[in-house]
Amino acid sequence: MNAVLSDAHKFETQRSDPRLAQWLQQFPPTVFSERLYQSIELMERYSIELAVDLSRQLNLVDQLGDWRTADELCRMLSFQSRFKFALSWILKRLVESGCAEARTDGQIRSYHLRKRPWQPDLKLFRAAGLTIDPANAATLDLLDHAASVYPAVASGQQSGDHNLLGPQGVPLWLNYFHNDNLTYAVNNWVGAVLAADHLSTRHALRILEVGAGTGSASEILLQLLAERGLLPRIERYLITEPNAYFRRCSQRKLAGR
Repeated sequence: MNAVLSDAHKFETQRSDPRLAQWLQQFPPTVFSERLYQSIELMERYSIELAVDLSRQLNLVDQLGDWRTADELCRMLSFQSRFKFALSWILKRLVESGCAEARTDGQIRSYHLRKRPWQPDLKLFRAAGLTIDPANAATLDLLDHAASVYPAVASGQQSGDHNLLGPQGVPLWLNYFHNDNLTYAVNNWVGAVLAADHLSTRHALRILEVGAGTGSASEILLQLLAERGLLPRIERYLITEPNAYFRRCSQRKLAGR
């Protein structure tokens, strides 16, 4: 991450390296734009702000006066053992922020507080993200929702899967899995360009896509194949998705293609 962390209440980042334009010339310029670069930097900083906020909510800061592992912290704070993976993510972000340090002894990783974290200002950084690109709201909303359930999941009062894929979570995922959301859609573009390049040498195309979600990656691949005149070569395109709701969304989205 290139964004400056020296001031907890500022978001400053350098412009992207001009060499990127040459390296990424095979992709549409609207995809790997300066706006995307700034958005990615902002999301990295926002995730650190969330981790700092969660470290306070979960009372981690007061437990890191001595070296502690994620397992030890789970036991000390009466967290569910399965929460240690999410807890490890928070601890790693604290290390990136400079507020904590880590050491590894064999396979065991421990953490220790270097300095008390600042008071995070999520509203400020959210506003910065929306100024860069209003479409960043989809990613920010999903991050906020995921962070909001951490305390209840840690204590075992709620299930992470139920919250993230329940009635509140599904609309957020649908907004996130949209090609207008560039911080997500960039992955679809990379995969689609590589696939189209590979398929351009084939005379007959039979495609199997496993786990298509809501069909946003399929949508971009079909767009690229159409632009390159490759659609007539497709003999069969089979799309799979285990989640029934996402599968229906994908079917509706791609039915007209």
